[in-house]
Amino acid sequence: MEVLPDEKQLLLLLADEWKNMGPPGYLETSLLAERMNLSLEKTKSVVHSLFVKGLVDSDEREHYAAYLTPEGYETAQS
Repeated sequence: MEVLPDEKQLLLLLADEWKNMGPPGYLETSLLAERMNLSLEKTKSVVHSLFVKGLVDSDEREHYAAYLTPEGYETAQS
């Protein structure tokens, strides 16, 4: 499965959160956008692309956020 550069960057950010705070590496998309220096809309697009690939999941509690699936964590580590 091909992982594009923006997708890899997002996976790495979530994997870092996974390592530091524990699974599943949960981060709000607004924070991801800031760290990736992308617009919020572009970041949401990257999250969606990774969701379709089964590498992240997302939810909306107070804010829209993304987190890694186990497959996403493995992909970030490779």
